Amino acid sequence: MPELKQRTWIELANQILLDLHKIQPYCGTPIAAVYADNLLRTMRTLRDQSPYRPLTEVVMALYDALAFQNRWIDYNASQYKGAHSLLTTFLHSQLSKKDVELAILALEDLGFDTLPFGVEFNAGINLDGDED
Repeated sequence: MPELKQRTWIELANQILLDLHKIQPYCGTPIAAVYADNLLRTMRTLRDQSPYRPLTEVVMALYDALAFQNRWIDYNASQYKGAHSLLTTFLHSQLSKKDVELAILALEDLGFDTLPFGVEFNAGINLDGDED
């Protein structure tokens, strides 16, 4: 049985960039599902193989925005193009924690909900009421 070769981090990152590019003209069509599926699978593989790289954190923020409730279908070509440009910019950079934060905020500025699992607090709850 042939041995499977594990793809390198840069190969996975380049595949993500390719899928972000390829999905753009098909947004809103059934064929987009093919690219979205490959994109999400590659993002998970990147996370599994390189969980501690700073860019992986940015990729996983994008993953959360795309995967939660299949929201990949709600995003448009310009948003995917923006994500592609952002990841391309940081691909060969040494990212600091601040750079990672700024990149995730840039994804938010593009309209990606990178914290879809967040909890909304009820403004009407009196948190000081138990101190009688």
